[in-house]
Amino acid sequence: RPPAPSWPGSAAAELRAAQDLEFRQQRYPQALAAYGRALEAVAAREARGEILLAISRVQRKAGSLQAAIGVCETLSRDYVQVRTAAGIPLGPTATLELGSLHLETGDSLQALATDVELYGSLVGGAWALERAQFDFIAAEVREAITRILSGMSSVDQVQAHSDSFAELREEEGARRIRTERLHAFQERAGGELHARRIRSTSGVDGAGRTFVLESGGELYLISLLPGGEGDEGDEGPWGLLLDGDHLRDGVLLPALEEHAGRAAAGWVVRGRGGGSILASDEAPVGSGTLTTTFSEDFPPWLLALHEEPQSPYRRLFLSSQSVYFYMFLLIASILVFGLILTIRAVSHELELARMKSDFVSTVSHEFKSPLTSIRQLAEMLQAGRVPSQERRQEYYGVLVEQSSRLSALVANILDLARMEEGKKEFRFELSDVEALLEEVLSTTRHRVSHTGFAIQCVVDEPLPRVMADRDAISQAVSNLLDNAVKYSGEARSVNVRAFVSDTWVTVAVEDFGVGIPGEEIDRVFDRFYRGGDALTRSVKGSGLGLTLVKQVVEAHGGEVQVESAPDHGSTFSIRLPTAKEESRA
Repeated sequence: RPPAPSWPGSAAAELRAAQDLEFRQQRYPQALAAYGRALEAVAAREARGEILLAISRVQRKAGSLQAAIGVCETLSRDYVQVRTAAGIPLGPTATLELGSLHLETGDSLQALATDVELYGSLVGGAWALERAQFDFIAAEVREAITRILSGMSSVDQVQAHSDSFAELREEEGARRIRTERLHAFQERAGGELHARRIRSTSGVDGAGRTFVLESGGELYLISLLPGGEGDEGDEGPWGLLLDGDHLRDGVLLPALEEHAGRAAAGWVVRGRGGGSILASDEAPVGSGTLTTTFSEDFPPWLLALHEEPQSPYRRLFLSSQSVYFYMFLLIASILVFGLILTIRAVSHELELARMKSDFVSTVSHEFKSPLTSIRQLAEMLQAGRVPSQERRQEYYGVLVEQSSRLSALVANILDLARMEEGKKEFRFELSDVEALLEEVLSTTRHRVSHTGFAIQCVVDEPLPRVMADRDAISQAVSNLLDNAVKYSGEARSVNVRAFVSDTWVTVAVEDFGVGIPGEEIDRVFDRFYRGGDALTRSVKGSGLGLTLVKQVVEAHGGEVQVESAPDHGSTFSIRLPTAKEESRA
């Protein structure tokens, strides 16, 4: 504690007068003048500091808050380590007063910042204080901060100061614990250190070694260094009390993460009581695979390394018996794959057999119907049972129609068989699509005219010629027209449109009949496929017409497209490359 400042006679008299004016008479302007004269009469910083503190107090009583703030700022800046006669530094006293002045002026945020900064300086050890002094000032500043926080709303700046205050309180608690341990060490460890020094000088222990000292149930890590030889003999050893937290977090943890982490194993460091001091990110479980202690000049901690537990699957795949498991999986996979292929093949053959059976049945009916008609009409004509010439001409037309029907059916079957065997030969030549359409439409109109069908044809513009087998394309278009007529239902209208798109000539046949369900569109070009049961019952056919259309068009380098919806009809389009594009191909 510094000695009390010496006061000159004039300064002491002015000080007593100022105190009388302040406390007894409460004449603040006169008291300020007296304090000012006392300030001019002294030179010692301790005395000037106490007078400035008294001046700020009187200014606050007089209502001159800004002037008092200025004086306190001067004290907290220029007299921070100057102590009063009671041994208390002016720095914390003036700063605490400054926070109160800011709060009184209504600047709560500045007051909070000032008090939090003061609390941080106290906890950080900016002043050497006795315990009672520290407890008194710390309690005052904590109370001030708590009072300010309770009266302010939680904005970002206030929350930041609040968080800093909470961290400082935790740090104060930790520093108090450390200080108590140091006091206990000073009180109890003298004898142990003295004995250690004697053994060190006698050669029992090497000088300058680090060792662990147990005193009062606490462990201390100490490094003793030999002292030098001065004029008066041995000056004694130097001692370093090492920071255990730094040893644990700054030295041991990085070393373990670097070396133990390479083995992909968990680890844990335990103290004498078995409690965990350090552990890897994924805390190990069970007993340690390897347990060891550190060197003798290290704390008596235990390091346990834990092997990463392997899952049953990992052991299975990495063990020596895994080759048998892999062979079993391979054989099982081959068997399952073969079984799937066999089931698919059998299913395909059964489906094909069913379709062939349906085809034979359908074709038999298709052949039987026209043959029966031809035979009946021929017998009637041969027997002369048709008396009128008009009726005979009608029968002759029916005979021709049924014969054409048989010829078309036979041609479809034979052409499809030749194309699948690769024996179909096409005679490509420059063909006029518009003329081809007129010829096919004329034949079809004549054939269905008695049923009331109207077939409309629209050609958008003059069509370029295509390289095509005229008979094959005519047969494909005729098959599309036959399908449109068969599946028109109650509708009696079919539209045909021909147009050019880029380098393609497109012929579209549109009907307004029953349409095709979406799930069946991709299958209508399969052999023998004839749609759902309702269509099969109502319309007879071989199921080869659309298959033939697709193969003919693809042989010409073109493609077939279909758009359809149930009860809204269907549109089948043939797209053929123009003669220039086809010749280039």
